[in-house]
Amino acid sequence: MAQVVKIINVYEANHELKQGSAGWIKTISGWTLVVFWLLITWFLATIIGDWAASGDLEQAIDRSWMRLQIMLEIMAALGSD
Repeated sequence: MAQVVKIINVYEANHELKQGSAGWIKTISGWTLVVFWLLITWFLATIIGDWAASGDLEQAIDRSWMRLQIMLEIMAALGSD
């Protein structure tokens, strides 16, 4: 049984960071979370910055929805490889 475990560990070590492996997917998912939080922070900062510059919260939120729509279209275009 110990030999089987050793063979499995060696096999997994050889395939750890290849595309499609579980390790590679975990690495990408970590960066996806970072990018997701950066986009949320940027989105909220644009609302606050627009509100501070214009003084009109309702219009700032309306413009932020337009920014969000553009951002989602860009992400969809990049994701459709």
